[in-house]
Amino acid sequence: MFTINDFKVRLVNGEEVKSFIKKHGEFAAICYNTPKEKAEAVGMHCLKSGHFSGSRHLHFVFELENVPRSAVDQAVRHNIGFVTNVQSLRYCNKDGKVSIYAAPELAINPYMIKAIKDQENIVNLQYNNIQSYLQEGNITGEKANEIARTILPIGISTSCNIAVNIECLAHLANVRLCRRAELPIRNIVKQMVDQVVEVEPRYKPFLVPNCKKLGYCPEGNKECLRYKK
Repeated sequence: MFTINDFKVRLVNGEEVKSFIKKHGEFAAICYNTPKEKAEAVGMHCLKSGHFSGSRHLHFVFELENVPRSAVDQAVRHNIGFVTNVQSLRYCNKDGKVSIYAAPELAINPYMIKAIKDQENIVNLQYNNIQSYLQEGNITGEKANEIARTILPIGISTSCNIAVNIECLAHLANVRLCRRAELPIRNIVKQMVDQVVEVEPRYKPFLVPNCKKLGYCPEGNKECLRYKK
């Protein structure tokens, strides 16, 4: 069993990110034939005005570990400026390694914790039973894994690599930092944003939820504290 506190998100290319705004400007400078000595200013101007075409080749690279498969399923819905590679349950055998996400509302209750751990034991047992049955029919390796994985829960722990450009990261922040977004994906995106802003603080005003960007709540969520403010 694992909880939201066990999620691991790491910005891989932090040093490279420090030069992204300048590189954005260098790529975009050709538009007005601007001298490249002014690349930094051009990059900031493009960023503020929403001209992202000069930045689409610059990717923030993240490693995600011990996150729910359900959150990854949500993340991969973003496909413009988004590149990912998810741990394969075909090539990776999960025998005895099934760990299921426990939401905070469940993790505070010992009976719910026991229920989740019991479920883990059942899934591990059945996964192993399926693998053993298939092995008797000389079905092993990838083929066995792809059949056995069909019983794995959507909350199983997984890992993936994600690369996003600033246009995509801003969109991720806009929609996934919203209070209506599910907590796991919101937590993952917040960690991504926080790590980028730590390296390059000038990105901070653009990596915000939609309500802060637009000045109103497009979701009409009147229960949200941000909405009330």
